[in-house]
Amino acid sequence: MKKSVVFSIVLILIISLIGCSSESSSSSKKESKKEETNKEVKLLSKEEFTKMYSDPKKYKGSKVEFFAKIFVDPEKDDKGTYMQVYAENNSEKNTIVAIKDPNIDVKVDDIIFISGKVEDAFEGENAMGGTITAPTILADKVEKSDYATAFAPAIKTVDVNQNIDQHGFVLNISKIEIAENETRLFVDITNNSNDTISFYSFNSKLVVNDQQLETSDNYEAGYPEIQSEILPGIKTQGILTFPKVAESGSLKVYMEGSSNNYELEFQPFQFEVTY
Repeated sequence: MKKSVVFSIVLILIISLIGCSSESSSSSKKESKKEETNKEVKLLSKEEFTKMYSDPKKYKGSKVEFFAKIFVDPEKDDKGTYMQVYAENNSEKNTIVAIKDPNIDVKVDDIIFISGKVEDAFEGENAMGGTITAPTILADKVEKSDYATAFAPAIKTVDVNQNIDQHGFVLNISKIEIAENETRLFVDITNNSNDTISFYSFNSKLVVNDQQLETSDNYEAGYPEIQSEILPGIKTQGILTFPKVAESGSLKVYMEGSSNNYELEFQPFQFEVTY
């Protein structure tokens, strides 16, 4: 199903139009452009960046830096790469991005960091017949990023480095990251026993004061998952996500596991962390 026919056409035109205008410009225009280039370009603040979406033309020439997620397959030609993205992972911040580099390795669903300037505004219809207004950004830098860095940066990182060993089932919490919208536990498990062991991530819990927090799925983030069945001699690691906790205080972590050797008895793995 086509997500946006009109945008696909516009993406290809952006760099071409810029190229044509530069080739046909007179020497006086070139001098004027050189003067503008030498001027310090203002970087929009977070608040100004949000306001820019209501009137992109007003902010033409302003510098922008933001994270975004690509939601349409990028287009390429010999002049550049053209992308349609959701800035700040917000579907209301539909944005067209072009960069004069046809060799950038990006694809749909990639999370990227963009640095560039506001070029203009595009108005038209999408494939569903709806009216779309979106800023067009001419980028000078596009870099791949990840969900946590872009959309859920850690407000606080707590180095834990605690491990519990039960019958060769070694469970370690290396660190905890507290973000604005989630809490991330970095967990690794090593099977030093002679039997296959099992880890029950869905039974993991945080206890903060008198509140019990269950794991929360964040499939969009693509965090590494801890394997549920672990063979002898194998190590697995991943991230468990929970709702956000306070930025200081104490918490308890409860996790469960078992072994294929049913003669072994396991207690819940319990950690206490003060931060």
